[in-house]
Amino acid sequence: MLNPRILLELLACHSTPGDEAEVRAVLEHHWRTAGLGVTRLGDYAVMATSPRGNQGKPVLLITAHMDSPGFAVDRLPAATARKHAAGLTRLGGAAFAGRRVAGVLKTRDGRTPVVICRQKCADGFDYACKPISPALQLPDELCHGDRVCFTCHPAREGNRIDAPFLDNRLGCWVLAELAPLIAAWKSPYQVVLGATTCEEFGGFGAPVLARHAHPDLAIVVDATYAAAEQNVRLGGGPVLTLSDASVLLNPARRDRVRAALAAAGVPLQTEVYNFSGTDARAFPHQGLACSVLPILLATTGNHSPRESADLRDAGQLVEAIACLASRSAALQCA
Repeated sequence: MLNPRILLELLACHSTPGDEAEVRAVLEHHWRTAGLGVTRLGDYAVMATSPRGNQGKPVLLITAHMDSPGFAVDRLPAATARKHAAGLTRLGGAAFAGRRVAGVLKTRDGRTPVVICRQKCADGFDYACKPISPALQLPDELCHGDRVCFTCHPAREGNRIDAPFLDNRLGCWVLAELAPLIAAWKSPYQVVLGATTCEEFGGFGAPVLARHAHPDLAIVVDATYAAAEQNVRLGGGPVLTLSDASVLLNPARRDRVRAALAAAGVPLQTEVYNFSGTDARAFPHQGLACSVLPILLATTGNHSPRESADLRDAGQLVEAIACLASRSAALQCA
């Protein structure tokens, strides 16, 4: 049974692309508490390994990304007009219905509640942040590049959770929950946990992690879309991506994964599409011959202030990873 408090801890983080330090700190804390050794790879990624002697074994890398879409300040108001709006550039595919939504501005001196607005202009939508009241003003220390994200007030009813940032705090939650488990696994692999930056904007972190971890098998954890036409639904179990813009699994490997999880009693959904993608693309781009398995969690409202997921899927994903970690080289590339 996973601990929802860890997910809430991660959801409280302000972690837009390129500014993931808050999520990284949470992961590092839980990894170190579990006795794992932590290595930072600059600002691009962080990874954790068991200090026990597993050298010589093939490497299984389990990775997720730490960022969620947001905004960066690109136009500052005049010094005498701090009550006016500051312009924003989207970092990733942040989206919301209507013309405004509650947000949080992070500057070097802390966080400020704001309103994120959009209006149609000649070259498309123009985004800005404004004070929450005409009587207030934006912080004096506001700088180019300061970050804005949606306000997060998670709501939970039974197994369902509604919140922004589930893409990809769900994946980071899985990484935190795996930390105390991996030392007890009877695995033919040396298991490495990894977390990347900028997946939503440029994918800069994953190639650095891939190059340093040099896995024999990589499991990429991310969020995906509930899709009735493919029978992908919340609560249906983890989702194996067979095809998207970053990966293309052959039917033989699909069947081996499906058979392994079926034998362990773990449900598995599958999806096929040719747009979007995950950090899975980094591994072949680095010239690595490892097998890459994107095993994702179904959500609705992707990249919006109200994403939704079923918490049971995350628990079953941990079970799926544990099952695959116990397998031999059958899941690796031939």
